[in-house]
Order: sequence, then C-alpha cells, then structure tokens
Amino acid sequence: MMNPAQMAAVQHLDSPCLVLAGAGSGKTRVITHKIARLMQPGYGADLAPSQIGAITFTNKAAAEMRERVKHLIGPRAAAKLMVSTFHSLGVKLLREDGTALGLKQGFSILDSDDVTSILRDCGATTDAKLARSWQWTISLWKNQGLDSNAALSQCKTDDEVVAARVMKLYEERLLAYQAVDFDDLIGLPLKLLQRDDAVRAKWRERLRHVLVDEVQDTNAAQYALLRHLLDVTANLTAVGDDHQSVYAWRGARPENLSLLAQD
Repeated sequence: MMNPAQMAAVQHLDSPCLVLAGAGSGKTRVITHKIARLMQPGYGADLAPSQIGAITFTNKAAAEMRERVKHLIGPRAAAKLMVSTFHSLGVKLLREDGTALGLKQGFSILDSDDVTSILRDCGATTDAKLARSWQWTISLWKNQGLDSNAALSQCKTDDEVVAARVMKLYEERLLAYQAVDFDDLIGLPLKLLQRDDAVRAKWRERLRHVLVDEVQDTNAAQYALLRHLLDVTANLTAVGDDHQSVYAWRGARPENLSLLAQD
C-alpha cells in the first residue's frame, strides 16, 4: 500500500512532478508505480512502454528498478522500457547518433588506466601522479559541461592552464582513437543534443515521459542533458532528497532541485 503523498505523485500525470522525500521513504516505489500508471489505458497518459524512460545513477539501482517494474507490468512490456543510468543512456545515444560527432558506432570506452596512460603521453610526462591530477581536473571540467576551450578561458592558475592544454590534446587523441572516457558518456550526448536539431527531435519524440531517481545527485552536465532531452510537450517526474547528495565529490549539485522547479 502507498501512503497519500505517494499516491498523489503516482496519479499526477498532466504536468511535471518533483517529489522530495528522505532516504527509505519509498521514492523508487513512486517511480515504478508511476510507470505502470502512465501505461494504464484510459487513466491519463496512456503511453507505450517505449515512450517512457527511467534514469538512475548506478547499474545496481537500474537493475532493481527494472525488476520492480517487471512485476507490475509484466516482462514483455518491461523489456520495451528504457531503464538506465545516465551513462548507459549516453552510450545508447552515441551508438545510434554519434556519427554526427565523428564517432563510429563501434567506438571504444576507456577505463581509468587507459586514460592515465593517454594523458601521460599528451603531457609528455612519465609522472603517473601528475597525469592522474590532470585526469581529476579534466573530469571535473567535463562534469561541469566544459570542453578544453571553455576550461582554458576560466583557468586561474598556471597548473590549470597546463591541464587545459593537455585536455585539448587529449580530446584530439580520443577522436583519432575513436574512443571515449566515462565522462564523455554525458558530455558528448549533451553536445549532440545541443548542436543537432534532427537528433534532438528524434530523442524528444521517442521519450514522452522521463522519470529520474535521486535527482539531487545530478551534476551540471547531467542536468543539462536532461533539459535538452525533454521537449516542452514531454513530461518529467523527478524524485530526490534535498538533504542528501551522495555524489557531491564528483560535482553533484543539490541546487539543481531549485533549478528544476524553476525550469
């Protein structure tokens, strides 16, 4: 059984909905039951499973959400839903439409050690510790939605200038290698949606209702990706905890909750 506040969120179908609640209060349950409600004929949205996307932060959370939904709507319908992390959504988008950015469909996804090795080469250094410091700085910039040119324009120290110049070479090297790193799985889809009208229209038409779990953990790039993914006629359900942010160390911005209400 759901409590009245949960039921109100599940039944709210005709405009964006932001649900704020603490840990262990059933936020994910709201998302799974709302997915079932959105598909229920004659009760409002009446969407096909393929028109619904649910996004969370870890593969474990996505798998758990998928299993919960399967029990509510059945395995055949659940298989057509897009239940994913932000990063696996980015992979889907780049595999389908990354050619617009010069990426082939079979691009590689680098692990952390690969990135360190390439950065050492780009910076002409054998110092792994220095390369990892560049890696951390570049990751923070990417999570803010910045490329090397934008990062260079806001550098405040000589070390940051060096990191931005290494980042420029790193971007060129990745394109030549037909490879992306973990942060690119957000940044490149964002760039694609910002620049390509046809790709943006395609994904907006595909996803008519997007549900986001733990929205307080989104960073600047993830939030911007979400905004570009949604058409003004599409709908959004977001759940979060305004007293908690697990990923603050990776650039998560709890203030996105306020932005979301405003936007």
